[in-house]
Amino acid sequence: MTPLLAVEDLRVRYGASLEAAVDGVTLNVGPGERVGIVGESGSGKTTLALAITRLLPSSGRIEGGSVSFGGVDLLAAGGRELRKIRGSRIGRVPQDPLGALNPVITIGHQLRDVVRAHRKLGSAEEHAAIVEILMAMGMPDIEVKLRSYPHELSGGMRQRIVMAMAMVNSPELLVADEPTTALDSTVQVQILELLKTAGASKNMAFVVISHDIHVVSAICERIVVMYGGQVVEDGATGAVLHKPLHPYTRLLSQTSANLAAENREAGTVWSRFEMDGAGEACKYRARCPDAFGACAARPQLEEVDGHRVRCFAVFRRSAEGRDEGHAGGSNEGEVAG
Repeated sequence: MTPLLAVEDLRVRYGASLEAAVDGVTLNVGPGERVGIVGESGSGKTTLALAITRLLPSSGRIEGGSVSFGGVDLLAAGGRELRKIRGSRIGRVPQDPLGALNPVITIGHQLRDVVRAHRKLGSAEEHAAIVEILMAMGMPDIEVKLRSYPHELSGGMRQRIVMAMAMVNSPELLVADEPTTALDSTVQVQILELLKTAGASKNMAFVVISHDIHVVSAICERIVVMYGGQVVEDGATGAVLHKPLHPYTRLLSQTSANLAAENREAGTVWSRFEMDGAGEACKYRARCPDAFGACAARPQLEEVDGHRVRCFAVFRRSAEGRDEGHAGGSNEGEVAG
């Protein structure tokens, strides 16, 4: 199947940093596929999302690689073409819903602006489209909310509004950056279920970014783990959660992101300054319980047990397992003979 989104060897750098914030990321997302990208602060998740949608701040620059969406080269696309794609074919849910909403314009006005930027509808059709997506977002008292200003709504309501803005034009791909970070656990579950249900009804592909592997597991069928700007593991959600291969993935699956952040030796993300001095070694080497001599070089992503993983220790264990299997098979054959 031809991927809807194809990212190949993407590299992004900020300012004069010696180490890339996104360092050779390759990622495919198929039509209707739900992919979660996880990792702690500094791992490159948000930079990857901003690069895909060409919304990097002025200090960020794309140094190499390619991003293709529905056959369109997004890195070569001009401003007019990008504006047509953003909001219509690609929807984006930002990290901070309050910051994303205009404080002096009503919710209804802001939603109408999003629709009018990409669709030519009569006023009745326009209103119906807005009401439909707000209903899908589980919004109570819709007409009252449309007349409200952002500060008059709770955090959960504002999150529903920015999700509705991202989805009202039925995009093919939704990029949601930490969509539940500021919400309590009960509201998080509600928001994720709304997102999943509304997206499934429109066969919408998702890229959901989070620091919490358990959050994305509730909505995504595939999980991509990032560390130091690189993909270190990529596999089906069940496999990654129940049989993580990379030591960093094991850490994320065993503990909350907050606990991991307090345990620096267990594997928290390096600061950018530490990254600049990493040289050609594996970026996780200094904090890895499985590190050995080969880790003085940087591993590449390789297929192991249905996952893509970047770890010499995993490669060694896999090779040893294969060797034991071959030896066992040979011995059995000799005894049978």
